[in-house]
Amino acid sequence: MKYRLCHRANLPLFSLILLCSLLCLTALPDLANAALARKGELSLADVSNPKPADDDIILPMPCNLSMVFKLVAVPAKGLLWDMPMRPGIDDSANADRAFYDRRYNTALSGAFSLEDLLPAWRKLAPKGQNYFYLIAKYEVSNLQWQAVMDNACPVTQPPAADAAKPVTDISWYAAVDFTQKYTAWLLQNSPQSLPRFSGDSRNVGFVRLPTETEWEYAARGGHMAGSQQLLQEDFFALPPDANKADYAVYRPEGSARVEDTANIGSRKPNPLGIYDTAGNAAEMVLDAFRFSLAGRLHGSAGGFVRKGGSFLSGEAEILPGRREETPFFMADGPAHSRDMGFRPVISGINTPGGDRPQELQAEWSKAGESMTVAGYDTQAARNPLEELDRLLVSAPNEAVKKNLQELRNTIKENNIMLERQKQLEAQSLLRTGVYMTETIRNYSSRRNSLQSQLEGMQRDSKTAKGAELEKLRQIIDTAHRGLVMLDTSLDKSLTFYRSKVEDGAQLTPETLSAAYDSLSKDFSGSDPFNENMRRNLELYRKHVDLFRKNKALPREAMQKEILERRFQ
Repeated sequence: MKYRLCHRANLPLFSLILLCSLLCLTALPDLANAALARKGELSLADVSNPKPADDDIILPMPCNLSMVFKLVAVPAKGLLWDMPMRPGIDDSANADRAFYDRRYNTALSGAFSLEDLLPAWRKLAPKGQNYFYLIAKYEVSNLQWQAVMDNACPVTQPPAADAAKPVTDISWYAAVDFTQKYTAWLLQNSPQSLPRFSGDSRNVGFVRLPTETEWEYAARGGHMAGSQQLLQEDFFALPPDANKADYAVYRPEGSARVEDTANIGSRKPNPLGIYDTAGNAAEMVLDAFRFSLAGRLHGSAGGFVRKGGSFLSGEAEILPGRREETPFFMADGPAHSRDMGFRPVISGINTPGGDRPQELQAEWSKAGESMTVAGYDTQAARNPLEELDRLLVSAPNEAVKKNLQELRNTIKENNIMLERQKQLEAQSLLRTGVYMTETIRNYSSRRNSLQSQLEGMQRDSKTAKGAELEKLRQIIDTAHRGLVMLDTSLDKSLTFYRSKVEDGAQLTPETLSAAYDSLSKDFSGSDPFNENMRRNLELYRKHVDLFRKNKALPREAMQKEILERRFQ
């Protein structure tokens, strides 16, 4: 119609072209403006991955959305090994809550070996022997929830204002239902996105809620934190001049109350690269709540555990070790709360097919069988398990055979426990050696400083008179006594360090290497402290190796190396 109007108009050619152009532009949609999001509008990235990173593991979702995961590595030297953990809080701010929050002993590992991971994921794995699970980078957002649960893609474009906020006000059962439906969708629409066990065509990774230990390990920084920080920090180590408000949406002391959740990823990530484990929405985990008593969990399983605190929480409530109980049901139905959401993990079964059964059986057959585990001298005694095996073969009847087998199993279990304990003791030994080098340097530095001051005062005393001279003499006398004390402390510290070197030389090469690898991961940071600790660890290992070869350094040479190595 507009073309005809332009064609029939009795206008000069230039005017005709200009008029037609203007009319055509007014007839077309404003494509340029449509492509630009209005201020405050959300994009699909805002609701699924607002802060992209190179180590993201991105899985598809319905409605062209995605869910981003991070790889979590748990150090362990075999399928039947795990990493000791102490979740909870060392010193609860409220003594009345001690039986809720006190640290307790447990252990952690992952279902996947390196070979079970997708090839692209293996490149993200840290060095060393580890087992793995994946944890969501963000809390599940409202739009992600709708895409999986509503069985129809949301029609709102752009996404609604609350689409990037974590989904809340849902029950534990609904969160579990989400993980089931999302896993089923992945298996139907993108089965290659899930990890599979090597040699097993039936079993596959699946999405579920995290256990409390899985959640807390990741929230504290996982393998990026190291075992020492996991034990020492009640939050996670913050950079200089940073505070918890940079990482958490919560209610700091004396500040105005936050009225709602914030969009996912609105604060900084933790050392593992995951967001909002502190504050924003509290997060549901798989476990039932049990009291923490005497370093273990109480036997009564109650409601489920929620972790991390929320936008309604104070600072003490957003610590990773804080443990809150929520009932599965209230009087009016399944429990839910406007400040409680979740983030899933991807894990798998512990007993898949393929090569895993043979690997498990081989590890179990080997575990606890070594004589050195139980502390026996191989030159002086036979392995009691081998002796029992001989007796089993010649057992006169089934009753005797059963009793001997039970005795063998008891000894084997005890040996396994001792083997695990030996690894922990070896790590503690190496850590002591590392810190003793710092102690020796500290005493030496203080001695050198005091010696320098003493020499200055002795020069001043040559020209001082009267009361001033008397005061200087008193100070010089005190400084002399201080030098004697520092010399004694330095000498005893060096003696103690040398004894730790001797103890290290008694470890088996395998135990020493495992402990060394574990501490290397603890001191993997690039800051000056960690760089110095790595040098200390290398020096301790060198001294142990020399002692093992009967080439131990004299005390003076050992002290010289300790004092010089820091600046290399």
